[in-house]
Amino acid sequence: QHYFIQSNLSKEMPEKRTVRIEDEYLAGPFAKHWIVYVGESDVYEVTRGPGKASSANKSSSSGKYGSKMYINYARDGRPARRSWMTSGNAMTLVGSTYKTDNEIAAFNREWLSWNKDYELLDTNCQTYAQDLCQFLVGGAFQMPNLPQAGTDAWANGPGATATGTGSIRSARATTGKAGAQWKSLGAEAEGPSAAASASVDIKNGNFGAFSEASIGRAEVKGPLGVRARVEPNLDTGVGLQGGQ
Repeated sequence: QHYFIQSNLSKEMPEKRTVRIEDEYLAGPFAKHWIVYVGESDVYEVTRGPGKASSANKSSSSGKYGSKMYINYARDGRPARRSWMTSGNAMTLVGSTYKTDNEIAAFNREWLSWNKDYELLDTNCQTYAQDLCQFLVGGAFQMPNLPQAGTDAWANGPGATATGTGSIRSARATTGKAGAQWKSLGAEAEGPSAAASASVDIKNGNFGAFSEASIGRAEVKGPLGVRARVEPNLDTGVGLQGGQ
């Protein structure tokens, strides 16, 4: 059974909104929860339980074969669940979207029809966040990094996005990328790309100005966060991006 109740959406008009991901620490760097923000206050996240959201703002799967899957949604900018370890959280500006609330609700229903159970190393909060951001932004979506665990695959052609929120401004263009994730193993490759950003958002781990020009990128990730990346580039800048 699926349910997703939203009111006054039939007359909505597309508007450009920012898409961000909060990288929330659950157990230091070894376990992170990804939360997607659309616009200034709409929050989407996957949890094992219904969290603090009301029944009118949840989408749930049947959970026949494992932990029941919930997509929690709120319009007040407050995630349904919150770890005590919030001081190390970072916010990444993924891009921008013209998708409406109705379109996101339809995406959630379809996503749950294919992903009925929550599994830590298979279908989890990071899998959902990546799929939702790809749907919202398109080929130029920029994630904090490869998911720590999950089972997923993605491929996008050329794309571009330019957006900003508060004191953060960012633009990015890419010729395309493709990647795959199986449990804790992941890989992604991208063609030539370019990006520029400027921010004064120290609270969320973003400060400084950066420009990037890459002729290509190949990245692999193994267990325990071990990563390797090759990217011939002409990057320059000073400051922090996503807390790094």
